[in-house]
Amino acid sequence: MLSHEEVQAALSARLDGESTGLDDAVVDAHLQQCEQCRAYWDRLLSLSRNLGLAEVGGGMAPPPDLSEVILAGVEGQWRRFAQRRALALALARVGLVFMACVWAAWAIRFIVTADPATETAVRLGVASALAFAAWKPGQIPGILLIVGTMFTFTLGFAVRDILVDSANGVLGPLLILLFSFVALVATWAIDKGADVRRAWRLLSADPA
Repeated sequence: MLSHEEVQAALSARLDGESTGLDDAVVDAHLQQCEQCRAYWDRLLSLSRNLGLAEVGGGMAPPPDLSEVILAGVEGQWRRFAQRRALALALARVGLVFMACVWAAWAIRFIVTADPATETAVRLGVASALAFAAWKPGQIPGILLIVGTMFTFTLGFAVRDILVDSANGVLGPLLILLFSFVALVATWAIDKGADVRRAWRLLSADPA
């Protein structure tokens, strides 16, 4: 007379594709009559299906390439994330190109009004840098340093002029610099999103 433990051990071996040590017909006959062992077998089958196991040679075994099962589960989510990131990066690059055009138009205005050539060269340089950043986002940190410095100095002069009530014509250049700075930061953050999040987690980690 077979015990429940012997039958259940044989069922586990069958699931693993190993020799059960018992006649399959005897095990199957016991399953038909024993509700406890039949419930045990059903739980084994359910667990195997949840783990993505495949039937091989009358038993159950992991699929040849488990990575395919894992990737199949995350592929849709990853594709949606990649599409959103690509769209956001494209919009950020368009913003950089737009700001490059603004700086170029600003430089042309200086040429028309016969203002100092140095001012014109600076604005053309920034326009070229923004256009280059749109093409190569990896170069943004160096450009960001220059634009950020210009914005900081301009903001300081703007505050000074406001205090002495002579802030005529300051708001326009300040806004152009601000929007350029924001466009650079946004493009860089989207392009290096995973690295930025990883660095932030490291900086905000609790040492305790």
